Amino acid sequence: MASFELGGYTLVGAEYWPYAGTADLDYPTDVLWGFYPVAGELVAGEDAPNKRSASPAAIACAERAFAELHAFLASDPPTLRAIVARGTVQGFVPRFYLWTNDYTAAATPFPPGLREPRLWYWKRKTPAPPKPPGYWKWESVVTQRGDCLTPAPAQITRYLADTLAELAPVTAR
Repeated sequence: MASFELGGYTLVGAEYWPYAGTADLDYPTDVLWGFYPVAGELVAGEDAPNKRSASPAAIACAERAFAELHAFLASDPPTLRAIVARGTVQGFVPRFYLWTNDYTAAATPFPPGLREPRLWYWKRKTPAPPKPPGYWKWESVVTQRGDCLTPAPAQITRYLADTLAELAPVTAR
């Protein structure tokens, strides 16, 4: 896995959220950054080195999610294209982040609850130029049993349609 550009979209990075025991993750301290996080490694653009390495199950799931994201972007989804075309002034940019939640060391059940695999858009609360206003998140989950769950087509379609419907219409000048 590595960053790529495809059809005007860019995958800029990856993040791993390793949950353990019953405690929720401490963001951003516990997040592992990079496509193949290694303990002690400092990824460009981050402030602190990774505390540990990503698990083999998380990396395998991220690789599957990476391939699915690549195929999704290669299909040039018209709703995504419309959101980015109309939404740039509203904070939507064509930049993606691969996100993998790793629950293999989490308690069963995990009291805070497991995150769902999904496509969604994260926006900065406060603009911070020159940083982008947000990123699309392609979020996958590794369950306590080691099952890899990735965004489902129905969720993706629903989220994109709802997001497009919420955008203010573009008016001609």
